[in-house]
Amino acid sequence: MKIICFLPNYIGDVLMVTPTLRLLKNFLPYAEINVVVKKNLLELLEGNFNIDNFIIKSYDRFELLKNILKLRPNYAVLFRTTFFNSLITYLAKTKISVGTNEELSFLFLTKTLKIDAAIPFRTQCLMLVEELLRSLNINKSFDTKELKKIDFYSWNNQEIKYSLNKKLIENNVDINKKFIIISPCASRKTKVLTIQQYVEIIKLLYKKYKNNYEIVLVNSKEDEMIKKIIQESGYLIKSLCSKINLKELGYLFSISSLVISADSGPAYIAESVGVKTLIYFTSTLPEKYGPYSENVKFFYLPTICSPCYKNFCPLKTYECINKIKPEDIVSLVDTMLE
Repeated sequence: MKIICFLPNYIGDVLMVTPTLRLLKNFLPYAEINVVVKKNLLELLEGNFNIDNFIIKSYDRFELLKNILKLRPNYAVLFRTTFFNSLITYLAKTKISVGTNEELSFLFLTKTLKIDAAIPFRTQCLMLVEELLRSLNINKSFDTKELKKIDFYSWNNQEIKYSLNKKLIENNVDINKKFIIISPCASRKTKVLTIQQYVEIIKLLYKKYKNNYEIVLVNSKEDEMIKKIIQESGYLIKSLCSKINLKELGYLFSISSLVISADSGPAYIAESVGVKTLIYFTSTLPEKYGPYSENVKFFYLPTICSPCYKNFCPLKTYECINKIKPEDIVSLVDTMLE
């Protein structure tokens, strides 16, 4: 039995699918689980024993189609449902294909589920697998508590530990202190605080914790926003931006006291390794991405227009961001560090 699973395109979404992949493999241990994933996200899944094979999602759609046709999968689960992904499963002649009802997927899939904005993403993923099992005449309902545990492997081996420790020293991070990590960036502007808000948070944290903690900034790249945060905070913060990979990031989080993050991929890496994690939500709804493990707390101040899930504020006010006070974030940090 060959099952092909199309994964999402973002770090956090990929990690949130892993509990469902685990449940699927546990229930069908002899099934061959093949996942279609972007090359830059493969690092998140290496060492995951619930996955048998990887198919790299190529920009060359013909190449991707050729690889999937060669695989000849029996069944398909689309954790990311697109017109093209749906078409591929049809051309591959899968017996059963399950996804959400969007982008005309009903033309090609054997079963589509209606999108319900009230259903958490992790639960939606689980529902797709339950629907596949029902199509196989297997009536199985899983406990959603199982979705709390995100699977992220290979971040704590000796090679990663040595590599990260070397980079900490190279970037003047005092390894004799504890770490508070700030991950400020996200894929949408509506998820990110202003530069001034970050600067105020850093200054407040530094004033309180400078004797015992290093405050470290992380991001996949050192863009203009990052540079301004560092400069305007008076260089009170250390930066590993663009310096470490995802596995090193996982190990860094694991040896830290606290991670403060926007609703973005690093927040879910932090959740997976068990560090205390504070996620602040603005244009997205916290409940949409749960259930969270016990190490996660979130900060959310609802507005009349949120959640909107937009890249840019339709009203151009960014009220959901601007109403967040840095001192409130720091107050919650104080509680979590007690």
